[in-house]
Amino acid sequence: MEALANLAHELRSPMQAILGYLEILRNEVSDGLDDRHKQILERLNVNAHDLAQTIENVMDFTVADAMAEAPGEGKIDLRELIEEVAPALEAANDSKGLELKFVLENAPDVIHSRRRPLKAILLNLAVNAIKFTDQGSVNIAIRRAASSHLGSAVELEVRDTGPGIAAELVAQAFETCAQLSHSSVRRHRGMGLGLAVVARNVEALGAELTVKTALHQGSAFIVTVPITDPKTEASRAS
Repeated sequence: MEALANLAHELRSPMQAILGYLEILRNEVSDGLDDRHKQILERLNVNAHDLAQTIENVMDFTVADAMAEAPGEGKIDLRELIEEVAPALEAANDSKGLELKFVLENAPDVIHSRRRPLKAILLNLAVNAIKFTDQGSVNIAIRRAASSHLGSAVELEVRDTGPGIAAELVAQAFETCAQLSHSSVRRHRGMGLGLAVVARNVEALGAELTVKTALHQGSAFIVTVPITDPKTEASRAS
């Protein structure tokens, strides 16, 4: 497991550099390209983000497995977090043309939580929803919540109009390297780590996960994350 973590770490830096240069090309050069070369550039961008997400998932999986991440909380601007994950979601949606909706009207501006696991949950749920939805929409909502045993919390909800999951397969979907299709021809690439990473990070945050899904009716994944109210923290500090 340590060797796998080291490999992911070594791949991460050059991958981030590739994404950076691709963003420069898309912003500064693509206007001068013909349609064919624009399509090639966009396909490069899609595949680069796909590979980057696989590397991040291997990192997150090994970190969670080794419990190597420091548990300290920090201040998180939720709108900045959405902006941070948006390029990967746009790349995943490049050939789909789905309607992506971000709903933050009922979200606090800032929360105190652990950034890396929160980002991993949000990104994996949203990328998965896009990957398995052929038409319609993917809605990503963050809102205030309260729980009798979690206290102050936020809910992250990712809802799609995809094929849904049969009830007897929901638990299996969260297993490591799970592939729900047993066909010899796979429509969707991936190592099957996305939902396993979500499950481990939900546990790491002391959060709760609810899945609402049925075949041909889409899916909704709702994660309730306990948070520390910044105002409460300030009053304690004083």
